[in-house]
Amino acid sequence: MARVSLSSKRNNLLGVLALSRPRNLAIAALTLLLIRYGWMTRWVTGGPHLQTSVDQVFEATLVMVLLMAAGNIINAYFDVHEDRINRPQRALVDRTVKRRVLIVTHQVLNLIGLLIAAHLSWSVGSVWPLTLAIMVSWILWRYSASWKAKPLIGNLSIAFLLGMVPLWLASLEASEASPELKRDLLQNLGAYGAMAMAIGMVRELAKDAMDMKGDAAAKKSTFPLWKGENLTRRLCLVLWICVALMYAAGIHHWGGIEEWASWITWAAPFPGWTACLFLLLQRNTRWKTLSRATLATLILGIAQCAWIPGI
Repeated sequence: MARVSLSSKRNNLLGVLALSRPRNLAIAALTLLLIRYGWMTRWVTGGPHLQTSVDQVFEATLVMVLLMAAGNIINAYFDVHEDRINRPQRALVDRTVKRRVLIVTHQVLNLIGLLIAAHLSWSVGSVWPLTLAIMVSWILWRYSASWKAKPLIGNLSIAFLLGMVPLWLASLEASEASPELKRDLLQNLGAYGAMAMAIGMVRELAKDAMDMKGDAAAKKSTFPLWKGENLTRRLCLVLWICVALMYAAGIHHWGGIEEWASWITWAAPFPGWTACLFLLLQRNTRWKTLSRATLATLILGIAQCAWIPGI
């Protein structure tokens, strides 16, 4: 076998790093840390009652980042043809990065992530961290291999994983939590996850609508190709209204708000939500802009965990 040149090795490394989508990994890690060390520490049943140590939270964050990176890398492996049409400037596979490098990297990252999850389960005395890590790894593989080509199934799987980030934290705390804290973990992190899932679903549908040309060439059957852009826009609009209703109910439950001025504390995601609503009310939806606006809404919702009051 010919020896790989140093420049080729460097290109493979940089290409793998780009395909892992470090920005998305950073957002996911920031979400977990801001929820845990921001909002949850201000819960009446939180603060000193929270059980996870800094080391355990670090391990949990590392597991999530490794599994997500592995999923992004294997997704690029299966998306070579579509990416050359939809995103030619980002089509690195077989140009900068070799396919076998992606396969090996995916397997190594998954293995390391699951081993850390096993240690985490042992340290917190619960099987749930390892169980959830195995489930996440399996869903990411199935999504890349087949689910993403099926209407709504692929979208739902990724949106579900986005909603799992808060519940990943709940799985760490639940083993030794009091009944009151277990209730708060389920209700509050579950509600946060449900809103994140709905926003993620809109973003996934928008990304599919952006990629219709490449997906059609690859003979995929995404929802926009199956039902058209107009019905996709209507579905996204319904989901976006559901996000608003869930958020308003959450503020009413969590915030104990009696004065309208107090709503400002919870208003960070509102500009992003408004922009998305404006885009969805237009018949000729700008899908790329919508995708970016949904991401901005998510980031703003994450950032406000640094200051929103406890429950």
